[in-house]
Amino acid sequence: MEHGTVTAEEIRDEVKRLIAEVTERTPEEIGDTASFTEELGVDSLMAMEVMVAVDKKWKINIPEEEFGQIRNVNDTVSVVQKHLGATA
Repeated sequence: MEHGTVTAEEIRDEVKRLIAEVTERTPEEIGDTASFTEELGVDSLMAMEVMVAVDKKWKINIPEEEFGQIRNVNDTVSVVQKHLGATA
């Protein structure tokens, strides 16, 4: 998949799938604005798993400092789009 062809919806779906995997939920249970730590129970190890998977999936490198600012699915989509140069 070329970076320029990735839509916000594709990123959102994949991020939800990854979060669902580490939290043992279904993607449908994960809201776009649900707090990863407070509402979904994502700990630092889970967050690292997601960061590595996101980096590998789209062949990007999100700096740890930037990843640490991500609080929910919408934040993740924005950061991935920024690194891909994708448009929604």
